[in-house]
Amino acid sequence: MVYGWSGSAEVPARVARRGSDGVQTTSVNLEPAQYLAGYRPQSASVFIPALSESKIGAQVAVRVGILGQTIRATLFGRVSLVRRVGRPALPPGVELVLDPASVPAASFLAMAARGDVVTFRERAPRYTVERKLLVEHGGSAFETVTLNLAEGGCALRWTGPLPAVGDVVGVRLGGGLFAATARAIVCWTAADGDGERSAGLRVVVEGRGGRAWRALVAAVAASGARAV
Repeated sequence: MVYGWSGSAEVPARVARRGSDGVQTTSVNLEPAQYLAGYRPQSASVFIPALSESKIGAQVAVRVGILGQTIRATLFGRVSLVRRVGRPALPPGVELVLDPASVPAASFLAMAARGDVVTFRERAPRYTVERKLLVEHGGSAFETVTLNLAEGGCALRWTGPLPAVGDVVGVRLGGGLFAATARAIVCWTAADGDGERSAGLRVVVEGRGGRAWRALVAAVAASGARAV
């Protein structure tokens, strides 16, 4: 359903970009009350006052910041409602039905918006292990190794210019013509003084690629790799 109102514009946001696989990415900074007003934990959805040109069913990755807080999180989901134009109390934007892996991040953002003490200790195990992966980004591919990995994503070495936060990349799992490729969102990047670059990816754990990623993490866990 598309709602129409006359009036105000969206929250200022980074210009939305569309990845090669059709995922729209952008970033927004919201007032605490604004985020809480659009957050619906019962339905695992959140209203984002941006991307009002999206279509119902579109896949979206949004980097969300809470004004006055240092916490940032990338939320991934599908557009279930579009409000093209609005008014101050009902701005234009989209409602996202969250990917299951984004539900904890949306909850952490709500805690930060309420002023609660936020910790990240309650998360799935993260394994310190090197695994070779083929990463596809910007029309090119390169082989790299993980620094650590978990069910929700990984940190890895990056070759060449660093991607932008919010970029969509492909992570090819296994060899052969029919190897699965998982989609992932760049959550952070870093470069040290020695010129080494790294990036943090959140893997979209759905479809064949998501199943292949979970199988990789399960194999790492079964190998006795150290969890941190």
